[in-house]
Amino acid sequence: MRLWIKFTKESPLRFLSHLDLMRAWQRAIRRARLPVAYSAGFNPHPKMSFASALAVGITSEAEYLDIQFTESLGEEQLTALQKALPQGMAMTGWREVQDNAPALMALIRAAEWLVPLPQDGLPQLQQKIEQVLQASELTVTREGKKGVKTVDIRPMIYGLHVDEKERLVMLLASGGEGGVRPREVLGLLDVPEAEKHLHRTELLVGVKQCLQSPMHVLLNEKEVSVNAKEDCYQL
Repeated sequence: MRLWIKFTKESPLRFLSHLDLMRAWQRAIRRARLPVAYSAGFNPHPKMSFASALAVGITSEAEYLDIQFTESLGEEQLTALQKALPQGMAMTGWREVQDNAPALMALIRAAEWLVPLPQDGLPQLQQKIEQVLQASELTVTREGKKGVKTVDIRPMIYGLHVDEKERLVMLLASGGEGGVRPREVLGLLDVPEAEKHLHRTELLVGVKQCLQSPMHVLLNEKEVSVNAKEDCYQL
């Protein structure tokens, strides 16, 4: 049995590293005595992975675990798993997927972020947002193993707006095909200090020119398609 589990990473766990988060799940699985599947070879490890790594210091309501078990689980076992998780981590949904479905991390194409804003700077921020959205090119510099390179991030900014609660909402490309870092966009908007309040609200699977939640996309063996009955974002 293979599951995609959606869970939160709340304030008490915001400084937990990616490796520590994996260990927390492994401990919870052992406490709940669930039959997790292991890889073969000299150094077997649980068949589990996260859809997308979350930087230290950031909270989230939409983290995803892709995990495989050796047998089917019932509601009682999943409840036991929830109780075994540390405070600040809660399972908010799960779905069973085919064993031969693509790895979830390979399907992620975008992430949605939320940032609370100071009211005194909203008019200026609105102007900055309009400038960013109207720009044909937005270049940033990045340092990597091969040195410094310049990247145009404009095509990877899918959406920017201030919601009714005066919070900045950013829909940004993410995943193996390339992405933009939230701090890069906050820098363009002249609010770099807002990074310490970053909150991830969703990860989205890319299906052609659409984005949809992993909980909603349709899976047919190795094929992934949009569920027309659920909300999706059109690129």
